[in-house]
Amino acid sequence: MSQMSIEQRYLLACQQIFPAVVPENPNYKDQVGTVLYEHINTLVGAKAPKVTGMLIDLPIEDIKLIMQDWSLLQTRVQQASELLDQQQPQ
Repeated sequence: MSQMSIEQRYLLACQQIFPAVVPENPNYKDQVGTVLYEHINTLVGAKAPKVTGMLIDLPIEDIKLIMQDWSLLQTRVQQASELLDQQQPQ
């Protein structure tokens, strides 16, 4: 598995839980958050908990799209990170 790129590891991890991402599953946000957090942490570090929370609160169809597209995850993480920066000027 160490031979895989971060994108491949992300897509494989998402693929494993994708069938469980349905409104009928009361735990889907926790499951998605656990998978996404590891990858979001590599992208934004300390902001990962807040960014992960923002993404798992999106509509379920948006979450599914993010889970199938590494570049979309990167875009959404960047947008969320910028939004956090605007809310907390340093």
